[in-house]
Amino acid sequence: MHDVNLPLAAIALTGAIALAALMPVALRMTLVPAVVLEILFGVVIGPQGLNLLAPSVTLELIAQLGLAILFLIAGLEINPREVRGEPSRLAVQGWLASLAVAGILAIGGQALGLFPAAGFVAIALTTTAIGALMPILKDRGMLAPPYGPYVLAAGAAGEAFPLAVLSLILAGAAGFGAQSIVLVGFALIAILAIWLGGQVRSLQLPPVLRNTMTSSGQFPIRLAVFLAVTFALFSESLGLDLVLGAFVAGAVLRALVPENLHHDLMVRLSALGYGFLIPIFFVVSGMKLDIAAMTNSPIGLALVPVFVGMMLLARGLPALWLYRQALPPHQRIALALHSGTQLPLVVAITAIAVSQGAMPEWCSASLVVAAVITIILFPALASLVVRYRTDTQP
Repeated sequence: MHDVNLPLAAIALTGAIALAALMPVALRMTLVPAVVLEILFGVVIGPQGLNLLAPSVTLELIAQLGLAILFLIAGLEINPREVRGEPSRLAVQGWLASLAVAGILAIGGQALGLFPAAGFVAIALTTTAIGALMPILKDRGMLAPPYGPYVLAAGAAGEAFPLAVLSLILAGAAGFGAQSIVLVGFALIAILAIWLGGQVRSLQLPPVLRNTMTSSGQFPIRLAVFLAVTFALFSESLGLDLVLGAFVAGAVLRALVPENLHHDLMVRLSALGYGFLIPIFFVVSGMKLDIAAMTNSPIGLALVPVFVGMMLLARGLPALWLYRQALPPHQRIALALHSGTQLPLVVAITAIAVSQGAMPEWCSASLVVAAVITIILFPALASLVVRYRTDTQP
């Protein structure tokens, strides 16, 4: 950032974050989540826009911390008691079916010469942006049973399983066998950590968490950040993505903290994450988005609606079919749309694919823009479907 005016860059960054939160409320743009505006503002103030701000080591560090907090909150939000049983079983089956559909679509697209890197594209198509969806679902009252547990379980599967498969693809010279052992080992460590968290919570210890929740020390928040960073770095050291570690850290934190403190902890973490760190991740993602490469490519722009359709098919078709005994038709349609809503992992997966030389910049940008469209369009359509059904019920 040597060529950038630092005070102006700081104003541009914080102003973009503030405007992204203000505009949907001020203009009553209820169908446009703030995350979308954050990415768009990142494009505007970044190198391809006004060039007020450029990616740097410091910004990247803050952005990665924001990504970790995003998935920490997602892991903390999911209640195992609510999603165990049928929601979890259907979520696993649905994701495996999504992988099959995505594989067919990606291999077919590559065979037709539409895009390269079918493996990376297929994994991206199977993701679900449960971290970005969480505030939308919460604001629209869609986390309550019976629908809530199913969408949370499907979203968790759409976060964790793509990362596991991506880790296998990235194994490279280490071989699939070695990386499989790493994944199993990480899973066992995660289960042990969650169990230990529950054991510690059951002990009759001094109420340190409660007593420091409102003090200047804010120990529970510092503990949450410590767990997120520790697990994220641990997963990265094993060749896995930091998102997987941060997600597990959220589950550990949920097991460790008494249930009557979950709400207060979530409120404070949301203020830290959504108020500062998480928006920076999305703004930086927008700054790095190579729109020029996409628009200059003969096929890049045309592929955007194709990818949008593929995302809906890959995640939506299994939801419509597998959940026919569990949810009424209007909720299955909503689940298909919510499951097909993608973004953070698409950004991460395409960035990895580009860095590996497997995917050109224009293809990465097309996928990310398609994911942006899903997060604008699909949750809004899902809400309209549910609202219409509620309004028309006798």
